[in-house]
Amino acid sequence: MIPPQSSIGLASESRCSSRQAWSPPAVLLEAAAGDDGLIVRLIDAFGRDTNARVEQMRRALAASNFPNIRSEAHTVKGSARQMGADEVAEACQELEIACDLQDPSLIAARLNRVQGLFDEIRGAMAAYAGNRST
Repeated sequence: MIPPQSSIGLASESRCSSRQAWSPPAVLLEAAAGDDGLIVRLIDAFGRDTNARVEQMRRALAASNFPNIRSEAHTVKGSARQMGADEVAEACQELEIACDLQDPSLIAARLNRVQGLFDEIRGAMAAYAGNRST
């Protein structure tokens, strides 16, 4: 199993813009048409799906299955862009590039960066959702 983010040297990079507030991008607001419940459900779905995909990437890394990691990173990148999680999307793009190099330590560092940024945005999204339910 690949160690969690804090044990990889590049992990400190992922803390660059932590603790920012999140708000839905305009396209998401338009699609929801004022339905905060829909946005909250999308936040939940994004969180569950991304968490599962990161775990799949970790298992793929343990098996040196670089094409699988690249595919999962690509999927997360698209979801993150739609949800306004641009830093996560950019980190996924870096992970895709690292997969082409097939360097397990570089891939692990990039995956840990994705995880760290995802954890941060998930917290910001949870705060947004919590404010909508009060």
